[in-house]
Amino acid sequence: MKNTTTFAGNHNEQWQLNDVIVAVSTPIGRSTRAVIRVSGIGALDILSKIERGQQARGRGIFCTTLFFTFGELPALVIVMPGPNSYTGEDSFELLVPGNPHLVEMIVTDIARANKNVRRAGPGEYSLRAFLSGKLTLEQVEGVAATISARTDAELRAAEQLRKGTLGNIAARLLEALADMLALVEAGIDFTDQEDVVAISPAVLCAGLRAALQQLNDILNSNIAMEQLEAAPWVVLAGNTNAGKSALMNALLQQERAVVTNQAGTTRDALVEPWTIDVAGGHAEVLLVDSPGFMGDVAHELVLLDQLGQEARLKAVQHATLILRCHAADAGEAPVAAANEIIVMTKCDLLGAELKRGQHNVSNNRHDPVAARAGGESHLNNATNVVHTSAKNKTGLKELAHAVSAALSSSGISNTGEGMALAQRHRALLAASVIDIQQALAAAVADEARRHLSTPELVASAMHSALENLGGIAGRMTPDDILGRIFSRFCVGK
Repeated sequence: MKNTTTFAGNHNEQWQLNDVIVAVSTPIGRSTRAVIRVSGIGALDILSKIERGQQARGRGIFCTTLFFTFGELPALVIVMPGPNSYTGEDSFELLVPGNPHLVEMIVTDIARANKNVRRAGPGEYSLRAFLSGKLTLEQVEGVAATISARTDAELRAAEQLRKGTLGNIAARLLEALADMLALVEAGIDFTDQEDVVAISPAVLCAGLRAALQQLNDILNSNIAMEQLEAAPWVVLAGNTNAGKSALMNALLQQERAVVTNQAGTTRDALVEPWTIDVAGGHAEVLLVDSPGFMGDVAHELVLLDQLGQEARLKAVQHATLILRCHAADAGEAPVAAANEIIVMTKCDLLGAELKRGQHNVSNNRHDPVAARAGGESHLNNATNVVHTSAKNKTGLKELAHAVSAALSSSGISNTGEGMALAQRHRALLAASVIDIQQALAAAVADEARRHLSTPELVASAMHSALENLGGIAGRMTPDDILGRIFSRFCVGK
């Protein structure tokens, strides 16, 4: 582990990195099994203690009996001696029944087992992996991005970070720039040595231009992580029993929402990723099934309905595009607002004339919340009404096309195959571009000559570029940047 014994975690809390840390690594709630992770110097001694003197074992998975203050417990234990573990430290994981109360008692017992044992802070396992050299900073950011990913595009971007794709490119640029810089500085420090040949300005300028081109290519073709994380919300809104949940299941091609004939069964906004085709590729949006508008004032006073309407209000206010659902057998269709598409649902209940597009349109706005939200959008209304039947799977492609057209008109494009960059990465790459441009500007005047006239200026700019590129992989990165990155983690990761 790097020469660090403390680290400023969240809320200026000082983490003693020589402590043994313990945390639950599985999601909160009941499950068949929960995983409790323990890591640090002396972690395997803690395991021996709760196994009542079991002899130290090598790497592997073992059936065991654990002894706690509340009694005995059969469990599986995974032993991972350092340095070949996630954190680089001695570590073990307990697989125990996933009862939240039982899990909490186990963690409490372990945390009290020794004075140097404590609960882990958010992201502390990955912090230790970084400090041990097991992960680069880019890979750590990939772990955080994987945890928070909601769409396939975000998962792909997180995988790029975990694989170190950008870091590998930066490392190759670092090597090339470092080689050139060494030859520049050779011309400064060893001018009196006949056998030392400094780099020629022409060769240096060619190398700097190549590095500059590669950096600009990355910056020009990248997708902002913030753009992926801010996937557009496409919200299904409308009255209760308008077929919103059935339509959501049909669009997703899986049974995700509960569908019944009883009105008001959706009590909370259900959010699922949905991939649609757009010009030049595809885009991922978040499809939201919101609670229906009841319209009955007395009924609205019931607590559950109040909560449902609050969820509906939040979903509609957050919406990029509203699919206002109206059952085909429920009378006249409302008029679409600027950011709305009217979706006639349950068209299988009516005759062929409705399916052919013969319908009445009125100014009747059944959902006042959607109506208010609809007037504030910048989206153009590309398609007024789309007829669908979730039962017969008709109109779904037409609806997806209408959504694509509406989102495209607002400037929302496909996620493409470009490299996803976090704001920190873009800033470092942009700073490196400026540094290399400055080095090139200082060298280009001498391109036709044998020697650089201002090698110190060139070397200074190149040093700055190396520092910025090194920051992508975590080199020369100040603690305040580390603190902001690791604060995004949840406990146990």
